[in-house]
Amino acid sequence: MLQVPVGVPAVFRGVAMDSLGLPASAGVDWQALWLALGLLGLAVALLVLELFVVSFGILLVASIASAAASIHYAFVASDATGWAMTVVVPVLALVLARWGLARIRRSRRLVTQSEITAEAGYHHHAEKVGVHPGAVGIMVTPARPSGRARFDGGECDVQAQSGSLARGAKVVALRIDGPIVFVAPAAEGEPHDITS
Repeated sequence: MLQVPVGVPAVFRGVAMDSLGLPASAGVDWQALWLALGLLGLAVALLVLELFVVSFGILLVASIASAAASIHYAFVASDATGWAMTVVVPVLALVLARWGLARIRRSRRLVTQSEITAEAGYHHHAEKVGVHPGAVGIMVTPARPSGRARFDGGECDVQAQSGSLARGAKVVALRIDGPIVFVAPAAEGEPHDITS
C-alpha cells in the first residue's frame, strides 16, 4: 500500500492514481460540491445586490453566511475543494468589495450637487412684478386693510398702511416687509416719502 504524508489531504490517501497523477476516484461528493458552488453564487449575488439596495447590512450578513456555508459544503465534498474554496472566497470578496467601492465613488459624481447662488432663498411675488418702494399702482379690489393692486409688471396682494383704500384708488408702495407690501394713497403730483 502507498504511504501518504500526513500533510496531504485525506482524499488522496490510499487512492489509485491515473495517468496524470490525479486520483482515479477523487472521492468527491458531487451533490455537496454543487451545493457549495450554488451557495457561493448566492453569496456573490447577495453581495452585489447589497450595493444596489439599501438593506442596512442584512444582505451583507446573508452573503457572509452563504459564503461560510459554501466553504463548509466544499469541505464535505472533499478536502481539496474545501481548501480551494477557502482561498477563493476571500479573494472573490476583495475583488467584489473593490468593484463596489469604485462603483459607489463613480455614482456620487452622477448625483446632482446643489449650488447656493444669489437666486437662492425666498423671493416675494412683488419682485417678479416689479414692485419696489416708490412704485405706483391702482387698487383692483378694496383694501380693508388688505387687497390687491395692479402695478406695471402685474398684480400682487397689498396692505394699506392705515385705514382702507377704495377700488380704483391710485397707490404707492411704501415698503415691503417679508410677504407684505405696504401701500398708501398716492396724491397727484406730490412726491412720496417712501422711508416711512
